[in-house]
Amino acid sequence: MKNPRFRKLKLALIVVLVLFGTSLAARYYNLYRFHLEKQTYFMMDTYVTLHAIGPQKMTSRAVGLALDRMQELDKKLNHLNPKSPIYAFNLYGTPITDPEVLGLVKMAVEIARDSDGAFDITIEPLVELWGFYGNSPHLPDDKDIRNSLDAVGYQFLALGDSKLEKKKESVRIDLGGIAKGYIVKEAAKVLRREGVKSGLIDAGGDVYALGKKGSDLWKIGIKNPRGQDLLGYVEAEDLAVMGSGDYERFFEKDGKKYHHIFDPKTGYPAEGVIGTTLIHADPVLANAWSKPIFVLGPERGMQIVERIPGMEAIVVKSSGEVLYSVGLKHPIQRILNNQ
Repeated sequence: MKNPRFRKLKLALIVVLVLFGTSLAARYYNLYRFHLEKQTYFMMDTYVTLHAIGPQKMTSRAVGLALDRMQELDKKLNHLNPKSPIYAFNLYGTPITDPEVLGLVKMAVEIARDSDGAFDITIEPLVELWGFYGNSPHLPDDKDIRNSLDAVGYQFLALGDSKLEKKKESVRIDLGGIAKGYIVKEAAKVLRREGVKSGLIDAGGDVYALGKKGSDLWKIGIKNPRGQDLLGYVEAEDLAVMGSGDYERFFEKDGKKYHHIFDPKTGYPAEGVIGTTLIHADPVLANAWSKPIFVLGPERGMQIVERIPGMEAIVVKSSGEVLYSVGLKHPIQRILNNQ
C-alpha cells in the first residue's frame, strides 16, 4: 500500500514544477518579445544612447551593429580626425572622392543655397578663430574675424559628380552641422535592417523615434533653453526631433554671451534666437535646418519652415517668446497647458 503522505508530496512537487515551468516559460516569452536593449557610447563629442525593443538576441546584435556604423561614420566625417578625407581636404587640399562624403556635401550645399548662406559648411576657419574646437573659446579681434570671412562661402567649393575641390586654398569645411543627422539616419537603417521595429536613438538630445514604443507613441521632451525644465513634449513615430541652442557651447565676456552658432555673413554669433527644435521624418534635414533657422531669426526662419514639406519647428526668441509652426501650434499649447 502506497503512503498517502508520499502521494501528497509527489503531487505538491508536480504542482511546484508545473508552476515553475510556467513561470520560466512566461519569463522567456516576455524576454523574447519585450526585452529592452540599451547601450551608450561616447562619440560625436556627446553621449549616444540606443534603445531597441524586441527579442534579446536580435536587439543586442542590432544595437551593436548600429553603434559600429555610427562610430565608423563619426571617424570619417570628423574634420579633426587625421584619417578623415575631410582632414586631408582641409590641410592639404586633397580632393574628396568618397561617395558618401560627397553626397552629404551636396546636400549641405543645397541647404546653403536655400537658406541664402545662413548654413555654410565652409565656416570652419571662423569657428577655429573663436576657439570653439578647443577648450578655450575667446572673443577675437574684429580685424581677424573679417580676415577669416574671406575664406567663408560655399561658392568657393567646386563640387563635381565624383570629387570635391577648392576654388580658394584657404577654404576649409566642417560637416558638424549636418553629420549628426546623417549618422543617426544610418543607425536607424541598421536597426530596421536587423529587424528592430521599435527603438529610440538619442544623440546628445537629438532624437530619432523608430516606430512606436509598444502600442504608444514615443514622447520626446523639448528643452527649455533658459532652464532645466521642458517646454513640453512631442509624440513621435518615425520622426527626428533635433535642435540647436545658445546654451550648448558658449562663453561670457563683459556680461555678454557668445555662443557657437555663427552667422556666416557677419562672423559673429547669431542673435535674436536662443533655441530651435526641428521635427521631420529625415534626421539629416531636421539636424541641418536647425542651424539656419536659428541664424535667420524667428520670422524669416519660420517662413522657410512652412515651405519645407513635412517640417515642423519650435523657435524660442531671445525675449523668451516661443513660436510654433502651424502643424505644432495647437498640440504643443495643449501639452504645455496640461503640465
